Amino acid sequence: MALQNQNRIENFRAQTQSKIDSLLAEFAAGKINREQFHAVYAHHNARLKLAEIALVMDDASLVASAQGETLAIKQAHEAKAIGLMIYHNRSGRYVDTLGEFDVSSARIAPVLNDFSMLMDTDQLIDRRIEKIDSRHWLLIAAGEYTTVITLFHNEPSPQQSREIERLHHDFEIANEHSLSAKHLEAAQTAHLAYPFLVFIQQKLRKS
Repeated sequence: MALQNQNRIENFRAQTQSKIDSLLAEFAAGKINREQFHAVYAHHNARLKLAEIALVMDDASLVASAQGETLAIKQAHEAKAIGLMIYHNRSGRYVDTLGEFDVSSARIAPVLNDFSMLMDTDQLIDRRIEKIDSRHWLLIAAGEYTTVITLFHNEPSPQQSREIERLHHDFEIANEHSLSAKHLEAAQTAHLAYPFLVFIQQKLRKS
């Protein structure tokens, strides 16, 4: 019985270590955000400590765990897009808002001003991620014609940031004729195509 207990505990420990290795790889690849990493890592680390105790006590019942617990932790800390705002760089006006975007223009203006100065000097502009309160984050990404500001619940992962940038690129390609104008008229914005819509609708359905 002691050998059987030890084998079960050792298997549990090996499986947990494998999950930690996978978690490290996920974070390194930008698939999860820091909050998800810290929460799930703490969860797995606690399970490793539990395995050590179980070995000392020769009690395999200590390592029995609920299924789906790790997934629940990841989902609790996953970033969800709430809404986004599109700003036209040349005209200096907001093009449109999708989803729920409850952020004042005063909060965004300093970043847009910084981006404008960088654009004027033809400097490369990296995306910017800013925390605005305990649970809300802004992802600001500049394109050739527009800047997109996305509001997230929880910090977006690098993979989610790249997805927004890809959709932003598609948005500018699809609407290049209208967006390349110095002044963007209301009639033009009414006919713009929004690849972002699919992203926002999917994320809102999951929230």
